[in-house]
Amino acid sequence: ASRLRYETLAERFGGVYGAINAATMTLVAGDHAGAVSRAAAVLQAPPRGLTGEAAYYEAASRAEALFLVGDLEAARRRMEQALTFAPRAYAAHASTLRQMEMLCGELGVDPSWLEPFRPPVCAHFTGHIQNVCDEVLRPRVDEMLAAARVGFGYGGLAAGADIVFAEALLEAGGELHVVLPVNRAAFVEVSVAPFGPSWVERFERCMGRAASIRYASQDPYLGDEQVFAYASQFAMGCAVLRAQTLATEAIQLAAWDGRAAPGPAGVSADMAYWARSGRRGLVIDVDRPAPAAGVAPPRAEVGARAMKAMLFADVQGFGALRDDQIPAFMEGVMGRLAQVVEALEARPRHIETWGDGLFLVFDQPIDAALAALALLEAYRAVDLGALGLPRGLGLRIGGHYGPVHLGTNPLTKAPAVVGAHVVVAARIEPNAAPGSAYVSEALAGALATFHGDRVRCGYVGRTQERKGFPATPIFNLSRA
Repeated sequence: ASRLRYETLAERFGGVYGAINAATMTLVAGDHAGAVSRAAAVLQAPPRGLTGEAAYYEAASRAEALFLVGDLEAARRRMEQALTFAPRAYAAHASTLRQMEMLCGELGVDPSWLEPFRPPVCAHFTGHIQNVCDEVLRPRVDEMLAAARVGFGYGGLAAGADIVFAEALLEAGGELHVVLPVNRAAFVEVSVAPFGPSWVERFERCMGRAASIRYASQDPYLGDEQVFAYASQFAMGCAVLRAQTLATEAIQLAAWDGRAAPGPAGVSADMAYWARSGRRGLVIDVDRPAPAAGVAPPRAEVGARAMKAMLFADVQGFGALRDDQIPAFMEGVMGRLAQVVEALEARPRHIETWGDGLFLVFDQPIDAALAALALLEAYRAVDLGALGLPRGLGLRIGGHYGPVHLGTNPLTKAPAVVGAHVVVAARIEPNAAPGSAYVSEALAGALATFHGDRVRCGYVGRTQERKGFPATPIFNLSRA
C-alpha cells in the first residue's frame, strides 16, 4: 500500500522523491528485482536544477537509487555531493541515514560506509566548579571537541570547566544548550558569582548565545544537592534524544580531578551515571587543589526528596457518562486497569485514584514506561460497547521524572508524594491524545539513555501554555 501511494505521488508531481520511496518499499515488500528496476528508472530522470535542501534531497534520492542497484561506490560519491548542497541540514541528513540503514539491513550490507555522512556528535559536558586554569584546560577542550566532531553541547554553566567547555563549543561554531538546576538568579548566586565578576560576565555571554535554556527547577537553591544531580541527568537525556533525532552519536566530555563526589552531584557522579548507558566518554585529567570545606546553605526540610517517575491517567469522556453507566465503567474499565497494575513486574511505590483518575509513582523510569504501555494495551482490549459505554472513551496518560517530596498527608495520614514535579506530570496528561501516553523531556531522556532497546519516545510538540506553566516539550511513548 505504501509503494502504491508513493507511485501515485511520483506520477502526479514528478521528481525523484516519490519514485525512490516506491523503489525502497518494493524492496521491503520482498520484491528485490522490482526494487532494482524502479531504482534504475529513478537514475534516468533528468535533474531539475534545484538548490539548497531540495537539491540535497534529490541528490540523496539518487544515492539511494545507486545503492539499490548495487553501485555502492557511486552511492558514496553522490552522498558526498548531496551534503554540499545543504551542509547544515542535519535533520534532512538524519532522515536519509535512517532510510539507508534500513536498506543496509534489508540487503545485508555493512552500514559503516554511512559514518562519514553523520551529523556532528552531541555531547554532555561536565567539569569542576572552581580552581580551573584556563590556559591549561582550554587548548585541551578545543582539541577534544575537534577530534570528537562535537557540534551540539548540553550542560550547566557553573564557573570553571562548564563555562570553558561552553565557550570553546560556541567559538567552534557549535550549538550550546544550557540546563540549569535552579532559577537563573539562584544559580548565579551559588555557582558563578562566588568565583569573581569575570566569571559572571562569561556566564552572561554564554547564556546570550545559547541555542536553548532549560531549567530543571525554577526554585531557589536550598542546599539540596539532588537538584544538581537531576539537572545533569536531564542534560544527558537531552543529548541522547538529540543524537537519536540526528542519527548521530551521543558522548560525554568531562574535566575531572580524579576525586569521587562526596554527594549525589558532581563530576564523578555524572560520569558514573553516563557509564551505565555504555556510551562513550572522554575525560580530561585536571590537577587542582582539594576543594575547601564550606558551610552548607540552610536546607528546607519538607519531607525527604527522591527521584521518582510518575504517571497521571484519566479517561477522556468520563465526565459525560450517565449515572447508570458508572457501575459498568468502574467494574469493566477501572477493574481491568487495576488488574494490570496488580500484575506489573515492578509495582508502583505509591497509588492514588479518584473517579477515573490514576496517580502512580515508580522508583525507575522504565517501570513507569512499561506500566503506561501495559495500561494502554489493556484498555484497547476492553469492549466498551459490550459494557454499554460510549466507544469514544479514551485513556490518556502523562508521565514525568524528577525529584519529589515523600511525606504524609496531614488529613488522611496516608503516604503522600508532592512537589512541583508532580504538577509537571499532571499538566502533561491533558495534552495527551486519547489512546496515548505522552511524557516529559526529562522522562524521555532517561528512557532514551538506558532503555532505547525497549521503548521509544518520539517528539510530539509542546504542551499548551497555561498560566504559571510554560509550554514544555512532550514525547509520545511506544514500544521499541
